[in-house]
Amino acid sequence: MNLKKILMGVILFAGLVLTVNAEEQLPIPYKNIKEKSKITYSAENDIWSDKVDRKAENYYVKTVSVGTGNYSEFLNPDESFAFSTGCQYEFIYKGNLIGYSNQDLNFYDFALTDGELTRRELPQEEVQDLFPDYKIVKISEFSPNTNSLKVKKKGKNFKLILLNDTDRNFYHYSFTSNNARFKTYQLHGLLDVTKKGMIQFSHFGDNTKDMPWFILLVR
Repeated sequence: MNLKKILMGVILFAGLVLTVNAEEQLPIPYKNIKEKSKITYSAENDIWSDKVDRKAENYYVKTVSVGTGNYSEFLNPDESFAFSTGCQYEFIYKGNLIGYSNQDLNFYDFALTDGELTRRELPQEEVQDLFPDYKIVKISEFSPNTNSLKVKKKGKNFKLILLNDTDRNFYHYSFTSNNARFKTYQLHGLLDVTKKGMIQFSHFGDNTKDMPWFILLVR
């Protein structure tokens, strides 16, 4: 059966009997900065730390809920607003403040320059260094005609990261499948595939010009 016929079957099948086969959420590889945590920033060394330093700038973390999503606000010691990364997941790695956006499907490195928060999108190479056991799949690799991509499963647990290198937005996107098996993380672009099959990444099963689905064919 050729790919076109397979995808036609997916189109007829999707939205009717797609079931989520994800189990419990997996722990994120790096420790998330949680609400009420305290972090510091040393402008002299351009280093972030989760240890309070009286000589550095200290911040308190507050979780803000918006609709079905959350993001973090970082407050000054007097609890006045300092900055927000706009991310759903932040961690400190080798003195860097790293954030991940479920909406962007991207990782960012944050710094304070003259009191202003700046961000730098992490290129694929740096993301791969952070997650050496994961295969990175870029959105641009999907077929422009079918929005599908074949990937070869390697090992019992095949870990994937979807990395966005386009101008698309992935608000409220999630994984579903009718035959593959996988586990998910809090990060919307990461999954651990345990069985070959078709995995759909979509906005509530939609497949429109503005909200296309993306089909992973794990072989």
